[in-house]
Amino acid sequence: MWTVVLAGVAFGIIMQRSRVNTFDRIGGFAMLEDFTVPKLMMVAIAVSGVLLFVQVQAGGAEYHIKPFVTVGIIAGGILFGAGMALLGYCPGTLFVSAGEGALDAWLGLAASVVAGGFYVVLFPLIRNGLGPDLGKLQIHLDPVGGEILLLVAYAALLVAGAVFLDRRDRRDELGRQARQEERRQGR
Repeated sequence: MWTVVLAGVAFGIIMQRSRVNTFDRIGGFAMLEDFTVPKLMMVAIAVSGVLLFVQVQAGGAEYHIKPFVTVGIIAGGILFGAGMALLGYCPGTLFVSAGEGALDAWLGLAASVVAGGFYVVLFPLIRNGLGPDLGKLQIHLDPVGGEILLLVAYAALLVAGAVFLDRRDRRDELGRQARQEERRQGR
């Protein structure tokens, strides 16, 4: 358990230091101008995927695959997007900003607890309206070789995507700096 707590603290520190919880970073990504958020998430998913696989193989964890409920997933995505648009935080960055003392983040946390309470109370009433349960979608591979190959390919693809975005950001930044220098020299 302590390894999970330490990993969470480390990830929180990385999120706070990279400032992915700020309006500039989140808004910049929404306008496709700043790709710090997806770069961080790609690397985080790659690393956590590998670590989870190792932990499962070592017997320290188990997969708990949730059923695919179409309407529930669509409704959840809409609620997630609406909450992010209204508040400007996703769940992870919300906790980072609350830890920094941001009042809007604390308001968002309180609203999240209230919304979660409503969901718990309303779930028995809305359960049947969430659409058909399509079961647990799984990929069945050779337990060792196939899973490892898929995991390595997926992690490599995510890291390659993060490196691509980072190089693109650096190239764009150099271009901006060159244009600013040209403007200064031209005046």
